[in-house]
Amino acid sequence: MSIPDYDQASANFDATQIGKLMADPVMKPFTEDLKEQVKQKLVAGGVKLALTLDDLKGVYAGEICFANDQPNGDKSDGVVLTVDVTGKKVQVDALLAKISANQKKNGATQSQTQIAGVAVTKFDLPAQGGKPAGEAFYVMQSDLLIATDSKATLSYILEAIAAPKKDNLASLVAFQEVLKRAEAGRGARGYDFEWFVEPFGYAEVIRSQQGGRKKRGTDMLNLLRNQGFDAIKGLGGYVTFSVADGGPNDKQLEMVHSSFVYAPQDPKAENGERFHLGARVLAFPNDKNFQPYDWVPAQLASFLDFRWDVQDAFKFSETIVNEYADDEIFDELIESLEKDPAGPKVDVVNQIVKHLDSKVCMLVDVKQPITPQSEERLVAVHLLNAAPVKAAITQIMQQDPNAEKHEVGAEEIWEIHEEEEEIPTLVISGPGFPDAMAANNQFAQGGAGKPAIPNAAVSVVGDWVFFANNKDLIKKVILTKTGGANIERLSAAPDYLRVEEALTVLGSGEDSFRHFARTDESARITYELMQQGKMPESESALGKVINELWSMGQDDETAIREQQIDAGKLPPFAQVEGYLGPAGSYARTVKDGWFVAGAMLKK
Repeated sequence: MSIPDYDQASANFDATQIGKLMADPVMKPFTEDLKEQVKQKLVAGGVKLALTLDDLKGVYAGEICFANDQPNGDKSDGVVLTVDVTGKKVQVDALLAKISANQKKNGATQSQTQIAGVAVTKFDLPAQGGKPAGEAFYVMQSDLLIATDSKATLSYILEAIAAPKKDNLASLVAFQEVLKRAEAGRGARGYDFEWFVEPFGYAEVIRSQQGGRKKRGTDMLNLLRNQGFDAIKGLGGYVTFSVADGGPNDKQLEMVHSSFVYAPQDPKAENGERFHLGARVLAFPNDKNFQPYDWVPAQLASFLDFRWDVQDAFKFSETIVNEYADDEIFDELIESLEKDPAGPKVDVVNQIVKHLDSKVCMLVDVKQPITPQSEERLVAVHLLNAAPVKAAITQIMQQDPNAEKHEVGAEEIWEIHEEEEEIPTLVISGPGFPDAMAANNQFAQGGAGKPAIPNAAVSVVGDWVFFANNKDLIKKVILTKTGGANIERLSAAPDYLRVEEALTVLGSGEDSFRHFARTDESARITYELMQQGKMPESESALGKVINELWSMGQDDETAIREQQIDAGKLPPFAQVEGYLGPAGSYARTVKDGWFVAGAMLKK
């Protein structure tokens, strides 16, 4: 990640509504505690440099760059910070003295060493909190302050300063393509920071920082490689914090992003396919027609509409399922659903899959009062022929002792109640994430060793099939669809129309994804659960990500953690939501990847 002008980026962020929120005195106790917790978690994750952006104030003269690398092969990790400190030697000397005092206070031993012919300050760091001993290196060379925990990385940088190298990040085709395409989409607009990730390498870095893979079960990172998902060579782009100028074309943009996911033709692909094995599920065709359907309610947290070759995805998922199970079970499973005397006797392919269209939607709603289960999620798939799908689902549900039918007018919702008996535990090391950051505890929330299947609901209404984690959300969708002209729908919501207008300015048109979010509603569950001291119990998507990040460094990262952030002094959410505006984004499929752009608007 690179910040070309930190002062400008900071000023731009501070001028946004979120920046003003974070600067509000009522938020200060919380933000200070959050900063300290983040710092501790970075240390737990292997960041050993004893440096923060606050430490660099007055020291930087230009670009600040932060990177993770693999200095000693795929199973290693390194972190490096470089700062342009032209004309700042006095300030750098003061900073290095502060670092020295802090490192010694933490038990480190300081020494001087020579690397690539340059005198370098080295600290030998003691083992702490179950983490092994480590090293940290600091040096200023050619107006560049360099801090890293890897001798190999520092040696490379110092050698490159002395004599430019060709095997660098700038020479990587994925890096070149990602930033070139993201910059083209960004247009003349400047940027506040630039980022790039090689996904599988980064996942290995984080895994290494956590001491290597610890979980039993299928290694999803290895599975994804085997299934051809490593065709995704890189992703990255630009982020700008913008302040509306009040002009006639003012869209009140708070933040704009422009990114590219680089996934060129896989040389292992066969028969004219773009990708190999399971990665062939990544087929998202473009479409000109994106408009919320007549069943999408006006009041919700987020709405995602995308195009996906669902029938092909089902077919290509066979190798993924078989590798995950370590057995050729896919065909057997499909056959058993049709022919097993104790099964539902449904021909899944011919009664369901062949009638699935490429239009897929996901929406999220928030149920109040807030509890760890407040996030309601729904997935909808458009049907080419609804009758056989509805018949098949009815047949399956009628034979399920845990299924209960609910009627909403002329429509039916089937609710599957939580099973009480113990089921086998599945442990998954997350795709693209290391063990410590993966959603490994999704099956463990029912108690140690006794995970439970959550409630679910399914319904076929008109030419759509709906799947949800709560029957109430499907009921809300049905009532919206059948409510007539006077019912409030998302398609007419003012904030949705504002976001769509902004996305049009940013280049949306014939796309494969379109996303709308109300960031206030999206943040409500996390905020109020923190106030209640129940954030570790959150079952929302955002909550799970935060909990996984905050579990870094725990001996048992699958256990429900204790809340560490003191949110008792946070103001009521009603005082905060006015700072959080709507947001949206779009993605477009191209021959070698996906272009993504979006924005957040003022409230």
